[in-house]
Amino acid sequence: MQDGSKHTSQQQDQELRERVALVTGAARGIGLHIAARLAGSGCTVVLTDIDADGAARGAAAIGGTAGALRMDVRDRAGIGDTVRRVLDTHGRIDILINNAGVLAQGAFDQTDGAAWDELVAVNLTGIYNCVQAVAPSMIAHGRGNIVNIASVSAARGGGSVGNVWYGTTKAGVVAITQGLARELGPRGIRVNAIAPAVVDTDMMKPHLTESVRGAICARIPLGRLTHKRDLGELAAWLAGDRSEFITGQTIAVDGGLLCT
Repeated sequence: MQDGSKHTSQQQDQELRERVALVTGAARGIGLHIAARLAGSGCTVVLTDIDADGAARGAAAIGGTAGALRMDVRDRAGIGDTVRRVLDTHGRIDILINNAGVLAQGAFDQTDGAAWDELVAVNLTGIYNCVQAVAPSMIAHGRGNIVNIASVSAARGGGSVGNVWYGTTKAGVVAITQGLARELGPRGIRVNAIAPAVVDTDMMKPHLTESVRGAICARIPLGRLTHKRDLGELAAWLAGDRSEFITGQTIAVDGGLLCT
């Protein structure tokens, strides 16, 4: 992704060079930007997404050693096949970015059982599936970094855009992060989460009318929405050695929203 590569080419993170990262939900938005940020620091990045064409376009835009594979985080067997392909090609996976997620809006009684099942399948079971597939390789190498994308809605039972059920699944991501950090830390693997507020992405644009955007920004002390670059910078830092004594943390990237 040209803008991400240009942005990061001037600040190479030496500790990320020659490492291998797998990013889920990377065809667009947050996942694509994080993949570009890692690639710009010298990582070999594998973009995965249920949208195989989108992931391929993203990898082509990033260039270099970036690659793309179709992967549905709900499909446990398919994830296993994808991870084996990455290991066969690159020998290891040093970084796992669990970004794939779905959103739900509206009052609690406007979310039916099928929508709830989808939220859980992607936002929670998807992380379970990916960690179960990737962690054994990390354990074998005695090191690794897992970064999960949560949300500030985890702390508020929903939020400006996501509803109570979405917030509930993201609270589960926080719990997963803490528990895995405790269990995997002795094996050399760190696990952290990033909790953005509303992110200014193409996916969110239909939900962000001028009035909605203004109302959200008015509640944020720093006065703007979360940018993709904010998340990319933090993900790269958490994935590298400069954060080597940080694990089990969920870091809000919200411009102070949770302070209000």
